[in-house]
Order: sequence, then structure tokens, then C-alpha cells
Amino acid sequence: MRRTALLSLALGVALVWPASGVQAAETFPTGADFVAGCEATPSHEDCTWAVMHVEEVVNDRDHPNATCEGGIDGLLQARDNAELERRLTQRVVAVVGWLKQHPEYARQSYGDGIWAGLKGVYCR
Repeated sequence: MRRTALLSLALGVALVWPASGVQAAETFPTGADFVAGCEATPSHEDCTWAVMHVEEVVNDRDHPNATCEGGIDGLLQARDNAELERRLTQRVVAVVGWLKQHPEYARQSYGDGIWAGLKGVYCR
């Protein structure tokens, strides 16, 4: 049963992935937009999808776990959607905190900011 649930979770992510990246870029054009939109409501779907999109882009076959916290594979090892949401929300909170301390990413793309934040928080 568990394997089936995770398979459907992974399949669901794969089916909506391209759309989520486009939506995140429109919702959060810059790192400052990501902070402003996600600081008060880190579990909002736009915030968690933005982080998940960056995880998928930067943690590829040639660079597994490039963000040092398990990457997309670590996220997909969640036992259910609630745990996946919790993991993503924790990452949003951590990245928002890091970005607030690194204003040099405020005008850069949300993806560059989130990637820098993930590495800054987890690759110590």
C-alpha cells in the first residue's frame, strides 16, 4: 500500500511539474517577491511548489542532492502528502529566513534565490 501511495504522489508531481515552474515564475519573479509572498504563509501552495520546482531543477542526475537536504528524492520519500507538505513548508521557512539575511538575492530570480537559500541553510 505504501509503495502505491508514494508512486501516485510521484506521478502526481511529474504531471503538474512544468505548470508549477511557470506559475512560480509568474507569482514570484524575484527573491524579494518570494520572501514577501511566503513569509507570512509558508505553507501556501505557491510557496511550496516554488521550492519543489527548484529542487527538481537543481537536483538532477548529474548533481543529486545538490541542495544537501535530500533533494527531490528526499522529498519523494515522504510517507504521505501531509509529510511532504511539512517538509516543503520547513524548507520555505528556512529559505525565507536565509533570504532575509542575504538581500543581494532580492532582485535575482526566485529560482536563484531559493537555490542559494537551500544551499546556504543545508550545505554547511
